[in-house]
Amino acid sequence: MELVTGATGSVGMHVVAELLRAGRPVRALRRAGSDAGPLASFLARRGLPSSSLTWAEADLLDGAALEAALQGCTRVYHCAALVSFHAADARALDRTNRAGTAALVDAMLHVGVPECVYISSVAALGRREGEPTHEDTPFSDGPGVSAYARSKYAAELEVWRGGEEGLRVLSLLPTVVLGEGDFRRSSAELFATVDRGLAFYPRGANGFVAAEDVARAACALPEVGGWGERYLMHAETWAYRDVFAAMAEALGRRAPRYAVQPWMTGLAWRAARAMEAFSGRKALITREALANTDRRHDYASDRLARRLAEGGVTWHYTPIADTIRTTAAAYRAQFPG
Repeated sequence: MELVTGATGSVGMHVVAELLRAGRPVRALRRAGSDAGPLASFLARRGLPSSSLTWAEADLLDGAALEAALQGCTRVYHCAALVSFHAADARALDRTNRAGTAALVDAMLHVGVPECVYISSVAALGRREGEPTHEDTPFSDGPGVSAYARSKYAAELEVWRGGEEGLRVLSLLPTVVLGEGDFRRSSAELFATVDRGLAFYPRGANGFVAAEDVARAACALPEVGGWGERYLMHAETWAYRDVFAAMAEALGRRAPRYAVQPWMTGLAWRAARAMEAFSGRKALITREALANTDRRHDYASDRLARRLAEGGVTWHYTPIADTIRTTAAAYRAQFPG
């Protein structure tokens, strides 16, 4: 039995599908009251049986409930995470991402579940001016580092602490993940944003990877003994302008036409903050998010492909253009335009 945390999230859904496709029984973790319907529909569209899927309810900070959910499991795919670049969410990010991971590791050690595949983030890596980021680029805190990045780095430390205490662990560090999932949150929400109409695009560029590729790697690496390593996952680098244009074309919308100029960013996040104070709803535009998307981020690593090749597995990433088209089709099927 394999336990998947965050099974209703974009990556978690794909991990569950990949495991069921391989004939593995899965126990999916969810919080009380969370909606299991989207995952059931996701699996049904892929013709995957739900008979091998069971559910367990537990908060990541509820040690007793976690231990009950872990009974009979041999491996955990830890996909659960809070994603936010809002400064007001710093405490919630630390609680969910760091403290929740620490509690899960402790529960695994206590119950005796030996293996953990952790879905980390490229945000847990550092950046060096003029150099592409890779698995060994050390994390460096500072004024421009988001609370989300800090929480993911701290969560990874908890996973590796579990490794020191006897677990077999590995972590995947994907760049921006695109793919079918919950279109109300995380990077999947970009499709909803473009569908509503977007006039401006950020001037920067970033790495992108398909959610299904993250799931394939997460399930393949343990089978070739890829423990004790971090694996950067990056399919292609795209300018945000091109990403949004491709999304708009696939959704039948007009592409963004204007670049966000430096002088606009200060006005934008301040206006968003004012609107937030007036409406009581958290703004999607934040100072941290705007600063991040104004830069070009480059990545370079072949560790994943090399490790899989050593185990006889040939690795190819899904082209990002294909991922955008298939994800847009899935979005449009749920939300007809």
